[in-house]
Amino acid sequence: MIRKASRFTMFPVAAPPAYNRLLVYWQKFDPAAFEYEFDEDELAAHGINVDEAAEVFWNGFEVMRNKRQGTGYQIIGLTDAGRVLKVIAYEKRKGLIRVITGWPV
Repeated sequence: MIRKASRFTMFPVAAPPAYNRLLVYWQKFDPAAFEYEFDEDELAAHGINVDEAAEVFWNGFEVMRNKRQGTGYQIIGLTDAGRVLKVIAYEKRKGLIRVITGWPV
């Protein structure tokens, strides 16, 4: 069954089988179970440091598939300081999440 999702959904919504290939099981995501890799220059260009980008994964977030990169995700969440950020990330290999860019929302 396919359900309509709000603009930002906490979990991926069921989609036709061709599009339902999730790399990260976001419903049971445990940030401690992953290693992280960051494009520090790209984040810095948008006024975000690596610590803030990492905090998004620990403080709860919403997930959307990234339209520009089929295997990537848009992660929207809070930093410890309460700043709302959107980061673009993908699973580079099993257990390694690469954050390629981000910006304040």
